[in-house]
Amino acid sequence: MRIAIGGLAQESQSFSPVPGGWEHFGPHDVLRGTEIVAEAAGTRSEPAGALDVARAEGVEIVPTFYARANASAGPLRQEVYDALLAELLERLRAAGPVDGVLLFLHGALVTERLDDGTGEVLRAVRAQVGPDVPLAGTLDLHANCTQLMADQATILAGYHTAPHVDLYETGQRAMSLLIRAARGEVRPVLALRRLPMLLPGETARTTDGPLSEVLAEALAPQPGLLDVSVFSVQPWLDVPEVGCSVLVVADANGPKGGRALAESTAQRLAERFWSRRHEFEVDLSPTEATLREALASDRGPWVLADSADAPSSGAPGDSTAVLAALLRLAPEHDCLLKQVCLLKQVCLLNIVDPPAVARLIAAGVGQEVTLPLGGGFAPTFYAPVEVTGYVKLIADGDFVQKGPGFRGAICHRGRTVVLRVGQIHVVVMERPCRQWDPELYRSVGLEPTDARIVVVKSPAAFRAAYEPLAAEVRILDAPGPCSPLLRALPFRRVRRPLFPLDRI
Repeated sequence: MRIAIGGLAQESQSFSPVPGGWEHFGPHDVLRGTEIVAEAAGTRSEPAGALDVARAEGVEIVPTFYARANASAGPLRQEVYDALLAELLERLRAAGPVDGVLLFLHGALVTERLDDGTGEVLRAVRAQVGPDVPLAGTLDLHANCTQLMADQATILAGYHTAPHVDLYETGQRAMSLLIRAARGEVRPVLALRRLPMLLPGETARTTDGPLSEVLAEALAPQPGLLDVSVFSVQPWLDVPEVGCSVLVVADANGPKGGRALAESTAQRLAERFWSRRHEFEVDLSPTEATLREALASDRGPWVLADSADAPSSGAPGDSTAVLAALLRLAPEHDCLLKQVCLLKQVCLLNIVDPPAVARLIAAGVGQEVTLPLGGGFAPTFYAPVEVTGYVKLIADGDFVQKGPGFRGAICHRGRTVVLRVGQIHVVVMERPCRQWDPELYRSVGLEPTDARIVVVKSPAAFRAAYEPLAAEVRILDAPGPCSPLLRALPFRRVRRPLFPLDRI
């Protein structure tokens, strides 16, 4: 048996001021042929899980082409999408006859001309391999799962965790089902129920709260069911067909009849999901008041999430909201800051600012520099802040994630500088990246447990790695294109009514 693997994944964000482009795919994010296998080794990724299952089953893997963006961004430029999809199709064509295809996807890919880029990838692959070859795909829990995706795929398997810590297991699930389908042991049928509902990532967690309870019911064993996924959607997609969903995969050869069982289960779970919609309200903490509270505390670190500027949600990462607030508070807390600094750094934060990186590198380590910082990509939300700081370190910006999410994967920040502004340590980088892992700071010599305040730009995924070391975790009420206050964002193309934008 020969199974082809590949994929195309980017999480799009309609309100991001930065369009998705080649710059969002780092040197280890576009993989060809055996590079896919080599890059998966030692990681907890979807390809790693799929490859381990294939090896155990004695299946030959045919690696084709896999591109996954290092961070979310605005809709992907059409020419980039077209080039990536064309290479995937060409390498799949060159692979020759296969018994199945597994694609590693995200599910919230939008381009300049396509509202459902993921569905179009599945449609193109289906057209190439024909109607009889089983086609499987992995999806993020924040996928905008569409009817087109369900119609084109034989199997779709979404993450079951947020924070995302089951990428490896999702790859295992998808490959196991694909092999069974290719052998004729099961005949999968899919049922999709979509909901007119968007949820903020901050409260759509599977560790606790309403989504965890919906998911627990979805994953309860039931004869005849092969797989169930619950999607809380990427909520910043301004496209007509957007919303949370439930996808059920049943066996048409099962004891209860596959189609009827899939449809009834999807309907029941969707109704449960919809009934909990009012329970996802986000509790935000005012930025300056929270900083004052953290500085006055004798515990640390306080992990403060600036989720409105989360690169993993599609923001550019150039917010100056927390930095500006800290600088305003500095005179008020000067005596306290000096006491804190005897034992701890006051604050670790980060900003994406390529021109600032260039200026700081030109100045060199050990030099004092005065320059504007941040606010370069999203002037609607932020303004640059002038700072005077000491260039402490210069690095190439690559680091390996060591926490539960994307463990073993390499993040590419571009050239990176640690700028010390008083006792505030700012990691200034050329490119946005996922901020789920303390390695973002540790890789440049900054230890989060030695800081009073650590700023992470992530709505929820940071919790898996940061909560065990945090004295306190708060979500800041800060401006940005990824604000959880969805009613405040300029949605124009979504179908209405849509919760929470409307009363339903």
